[in-house]
Amino acid sequence: MSSMTMRASQPGNGENAFTIEDFLVQANENGVPTRIRCQWRLSESAPPEGDLKHVCCLDLIITIVSTVPGSVEARDIKDGDSTTAASSVALEKIVRACQSVRSTVVDNQRAAKVILATRRGFLCRNDILSLRMVHCPYIEAIIDYSVQDVALSPLLSYNPTNLLPLLSSSPGALLLKHSSVSYLDTLEMLEMEVKTRLSFDWVLPTQPAASTIAVIGGRPLYDIKKGSYGFRGPFEAAQALGISLIVLDRPGHWLEGEKYSYLRQDFIAIDVSDDTALPIIIADALKGKKLDGIVTFSDEFVIATAKAAEALSLPTEPVQAILQAHYKDGTRNALHSSGIQTVRVESSEQLQEATTVDDLKGLQYPLIVKPCRGGASRGVRKARNHSDLQTAIQKMEKDGLSKHGVLIEQYIDGPEVDANFAVWNGEVLFCEISDDFPCPGDLSESTTDDDFAETYMVLPSSLPAKELEILKSSLHQSLLELGFSSGVFHVEARVKNSSMRYEETDGILDLINALNAAAEEPDAFLIEVNARPPGLTVVYSTLYTYGVDYCALQFLRVLGDRERFAALCKPFSSQTQYWCVNIHVPIHRENILVPHDFFDRVLGRLPEVAPHVARAEFYTQPGNVVSPIRGVGFFAYFTIHSRVSRRHLLEMTARVREVSRQVVDGE
Repeated sequence: MSSMTMRASQPGNGENAFTIEDFLVQANENGVPTRIRCQWRLSESAPPEGDLKHVCCLDLIITIVSTVPGSVEARDIKDGDSTTAASSVALEKIVRACQSVRSTVVDNQRAAKVILATRRGFLCRNDILSLRMVHCPYIEAIIDYSVQDVALSPLLSYNPTNLLPLLSSSPGALLLKHSSVSYLDTLEMLEMEVKTRLSFDWVLPTQPAASTIAVIGGRPLYDIKKGSYGFRGPFEAAQALGISLIVLDRPGHWLEGEKYSYLRQDFIAIDVSDDTALPIIIADALKGKKLDGIVTFSDEFVIATAKAAEALSLPTEPVQAILQAHYKDGTRNALHSSGIQTVRVESSEQLQEATTVDDLKGLQYPLIVKPCRGGASRGVRKARNHSDLQTAIQKMEKDGLSKHGVLIEQYIDGPEVDANFAVWNGEVLFCEISDDFPCPGDLSESTTDDDFAETYMVLPSSLPAKELEILKSSLHQSLLELGFSSGVFHVEARVKNSSMRYEETDGILDLINALNAAAEEPDAFLIEVNARPPGLTVVYSTLYTYGVDYCALQFLRVLGDRERFAALCKPFSSQTQYWCVNIHVPIHRENILVPHDFFDRVLGRLPEVAPHVARAEFYTQPGNVVSPIRGVGFFAYFTIHSRVSRRHLLEMTARVREVSRQVVDGE
């Protein structure tokens, strides 16, 4: 049949020769079977004795020959016809995927890479192929036909003679994109991608038990029309891990109604306004429920969740450790090895007291002034002199940010980073460090009107390996000193005496080698520790860039599931698949009307950037009028990636930031 001819090259003979089998498959809703020809081969030979591979692949080229009227029963196949009536769910799904992407009538041939398990067991999460193959440039579609709670059979032979038995070892297949390159060449390139992304224990011997976790705080619903919500990452992770969720939040929350009930097992309305009473309220609401754990992804509920977990005898990190991390003065007091001098005051009036005046003499301007407890960098200011110090604290008092006290410490110059840790029993199983670009407060000419809100964050960091290792080691030690043992932690820090500094080159700001590098050795300066995963934007950018899902890891820590936790801490064997940036779109003035078509308008002006956008979502309902909250705020974000270069990524970042402001300001 001429329809079986390869576009650029024909399947060869010898060791890598394709086996040809013809099948009738039920791939149409009308009940009419489809006749297909499958050309297939294992993509590589058997490994050496004792060398068990993590993954094996099968190259499959499907030619849709015809649609056959009538039944798929053998009596309808002509005498002498070698076609087999195939009742394979996997093969049917592959054929349906091929048919759904056919662009023309004559386009009847497609290629797929079928993933095969090399050991008997269960998927570490049921969407593992979609998660790890995300943004792979050679894939048109990911075809998932695994069945939850059903074990995969291992590939038993590297010299098989029939296709259908092999599919019992497969959780899914990858449908290739059309391109000018031959299928064989694309299959070879995709083979390398698969090995890069699936070289870890994605099939585990233990079947995960059904579990239920209570989640404190359901996060906002940002865009009703598009269904964008701030809890998407945790919900997707829970569903993939087979975890049922009970959500606790205020009455009237969007998750309470029937419309979104498919996202959770139950919703319990509680009063979340009283921080002091909240742990008891949570514990009382959950008494009698069959629970395996309790967790939160919201900073404001971290302390209450830990206290409630203790009251319910559920797994948690020590409450004392969480309190020390949550209160910035507590963090400094607990880390005796930091050698950082600080002064804590309750009010601006206390600056005039003799003891405070003496304490401040030990600090050198410029100083950083921050609430002892707070978030989103609200209230954080740089003070260059005593007058600035007074002004900064008075602003904090006016905005209601000083009720837990004010911490004063020396401002440390140097590149800022976000460092996220996945830790089990004190051991770091994954650490990712990204560059947090300078904010207005970092500028040399900054005043107390300039904030420290994030601008954009790039991963992976371009700091030297030596400085990254110093950060990892020092910050890990700080986590242990605070009393933490297991979980996901979001840490902010700076590199003191770094060999790098930020400078603008041809209009683009980035880290460069500092010509006048400090004579002293680089050191890590801890800013703060958050006993929770990072925010939603970082969760997704890390998932896309490294293949690691922080939300899934936090659930597994609560369940005490070390096997899956350790497996899902493994990044791609290449570490990253591209450069990635999270761009926060600021509320730069009062009374901004958030356009419904904001993203369409921005990317409509930047067609060259649009293909590189991984996510673009609101932080508020479009159509709302927003203003800065206590001087800080964002209304949207973009996550953008580049395989070209970090410079290319930063050039796109500059354009997105510029055009975003133009769109909002009606330019």
